[in-house]
Amino acid sequence: MKPKNTKDREATHEENMEKARRYGIKYIDLKIDFAFKFVFGTHGKEDLLLMLIDCILPDKHIVSVTLGPQEQMPDNPDKRRSIYDINCTTESGTHITVEMQCAKQSDFNNRMVYYSSYTLRNTLKRGEEGFEYPELYVIGILDFLLPGVRENPEVVNHYSLRNDRDDGIMLTDTLHYVTIELPKFNKQLDELDGPLDNMLYLFCNLGKMKEIPAYFKDKNLDKLFETTMFANMTQEQQDRYFREFMYEMDQKSRMRTAREDGIAEGKAEGLAEGEARGRAEGRAEGRAEGHAEGRAEGRAEGRADTARAMKAEGLPIEVIARCTGLTQDQIAML
Repeated sequence: MKPKNTKDREATHEENMEKARRYGIKYIDLKIDFAFKFVFGTHGKEDLLLMLIDCILPDKHIVSVTLGPQEQMPDNPDKRRSIYDINCTTESGTHITVEMQCAKQSDFNNRMVYYSSYTLRNTLKRGEEGFEYPELYVIGILDFLLPGVRENPEVVNHYSLRNDRDDGIMLTDTLHYVTIELPKFNKQLDELDGPLDNMLYLFCNLGKMKEIPAYFKDKNLDKLFETTMFANMTQEQQDRYFREFMYEMDQKSRMRTAREDGIAEGKAEGLAEGEARGRAEGRAEGRAEGHAEGRAEGRAEGRADTARAMKAEGLPIEVIARCTGLTQDQIAML
């Protein structure tokens, strides 16, 4: 029920501030979907988006960005629509799509390719000859390690279409995919070196900050800190943030519990089976098998429970998919 008068609104605002104090929230967490879009994908904050993109693509020397539509509709109503976190173009005509993804998705690399296909399709106009596409970047900021590709220690990785046998030969210089895997970033304040490090540190730590570290005082980030301060948000914005914040908290709790239960069950099953084969061999093999099976089952059950709760609250399927890592078809069947 919405507040009916100023007194009720003030009371609700105070309740939000009290909850923020209880959860230790002074600045919002940029990894949360609403916070990411609020800070970098809102008209009037294009300078913050430019700062983010310039950190990731410094060689492009981008001067300005213009926000575009977040939703792309298919030609066929039976096909899936595409909803971006941020869709923008630069002054030179380069298209840039940026996605913030918290929940692990096993096919996120394919999702990036899918997003690029929408943009490419919509850039060609009827009557034009040839296939002269503008440059396109799809950037994925991930709070997990990207599955499906060979792991490496680099936080930021760039992908393009190249010759399998000679990667110095490009098939096209139109398509570019960039991934940022936040779990790989573990630098401390005294180790930061440049704008990209500064931004990645804030993605990883801003939601836990109680005050602005002295290091950031002269880094041209005043507007970012002012925008992300919870107390500066409207009541409606605070409500939106809290809803997603609590879902993230609930999801992490479910996943942690499922993982712990799975490990415990896996250990028990592994030991029982192992003892039947012999203590020495059983402890090694049984625990390993039990851990793997228990973790997999626990993770799957935790994601499904979270998705059911989010559906019950009426959240869009696209949001549920981003938060849980489940596909839209899987969510529809719950």
